[in-house]
Amino acid sequence: MLPIRVFIVLSLGLALAGCDDRTRTRKIVEPFAVVPGTPTVDDATPAVLTDATRATDAFGVNVPRQCDAYTQVPVRKVDILWVVDSSGSMAPKQARLAANFQGFINQLVTANPPIDFHIAVTSTDTDDANARGKLRAWSLGASSENYISCAPMVGGVTCNTGANLNTVVTAFQQMSAVGINGSASERGLYAAYLALTEPTNITTPVFDRFVRPDAALYVVVVSDEDDASCTPMTRQTTCTADPGCRCAPDNSLAGAGNWGSTDYFVRFLETYKGYGNADSVALAAIVATDADDVPSQFGDPTPHVGCCRSLNGQGCPTSGTNDGGFEIAYSGSRYARVASETGGVTVSICQQDFSAALSSLGYAASGLRRDFRLSRGPDVRPDAGVATGLTTFVSPANAANCTVDGNCPALTPVCRTGRCARKLPVEIAPPANGASYLKCEGTGLRNIVRFEGTSVPEPLSTVEVCYDVLPTFQNSCP
Repeated sequence: MLPIRVFIVLSLGLALAGCDDRTRTRKIVEPFAVVPGTPTVDDATPAVLTDATRATDAFGVNVPRQCDAYTQVPVRKVDILWVVDSSGSMAPKQARLAANFQGFINQLVTANPPIDFHIAVTSTDTDDANARGKLRAWSLGASSENYISCAPMVGGVTCNTGANLNTVVTAFQQMSAVGINGSASERGLYAAYLALTEPTNITTPVFDRFVRPDAALYVVVVSDEDDASCTPMTRQTTCTADPGCRCAPDNSLAGAGNWGSTDYFVRFLETYKGYGNADSVALAAIVATDADDVPSQFGDPTPHVGCCRSLNGQGCPTSGTNDGGFEIAYSGSRYARVASETGGVTVSICQQDFSAALSSLGYAASGLRRDFRLSRGPDVRPDAGVATGLTTFVSPANAANCTVDGNCPALTPVCRTGRCARKLPVEIAPPANGASYLKCEGTGLRNIVRFEGTSVPEPLSTVEVCYDVLPTFQNSCP
């Protein structure tokens, strides 16, 4: 008879033998091959192997690639407020504005789809209680009103000014003739604010008022001096606006209630149509975009910058006072900044012919754009006149769907995000028909890609701008 201890050990061994040992490891046999020859060891000095065909000294920071997408959406309704400078030097500029207004109207009445638009005019004079916040009236025959109203109809457009579009131009010429006896402190941004908050312009019955709640808003300022919209709004006492002591620089305005800053007017416009509707509002400016040294007006000895046009064929001096033989405009940097921040257009007031400028503004007022602002600073590398690193793609509204380039027709051969598109290089200098990059316009920061001529994206098209981001991009202009 086996001892009890032996019996227990045998029983335990049998029990363990009957269990599945899940912890046991197995040897893995890896495949191998026997290579013939004699092993050797390289005893040479360590070295870096290079491929001469791929060697480069062009080292740089690895930067992201940004693509900004836009939709070229025309508006169905738009209210257009013109703010015209009424100071003593504006007579020739007002005359050119009135003479070339037809180009502005043509863009509105030929838009596709048709646009329902209102046009009103106020002046930059906020000192005169009879002018501040008021819209100027027109009168044709038995009809009169303080704004122009035109709506599309079958076969054309009907306006409250009369049976044809010539009456629209005549009515605008009356409204824009604001005179030259207004305040010398041209507060264009404040004047726009007053007109857009004047109760009679926004709270009368919707069928008989200028500002409509369901319409986009486009503000156009015409001035040969910079904005002076500080007094009575700002608490600052140090003034630096050009010319003279007008308002404090934006970076010295701190705290709530300092309405003098351009940031305030940008916020006012962006929120005018309610939260989320900033794209429905823009400000454009017809101002001096140059920063040349120019003579002073009316005996003011302070040095100024802007643009000068000689009336007698002689060159413009860079200092002194205007003897009457020059047409002077001082840099409108505050207006240009608000235009840039709200997606508007800035054009030069010093050009002799306003027709192209007003046509461009009319196109923008219709909701269509030539200028597309980039969300970040691009790395512009000029090469034979082309900004390498920037590329634009435009997909028309009727573009075919695609998965690869081979699915697309010849006119739109590139497949972008499922739609066929045409590809345009971005040039350094503005071409007759094409796209170009523009960082600054005068002293105003733009950071835009601008389309010219036949390349302007058609209504309802999709625009994509792709570019390398420049980490050291400066949001300022020389």
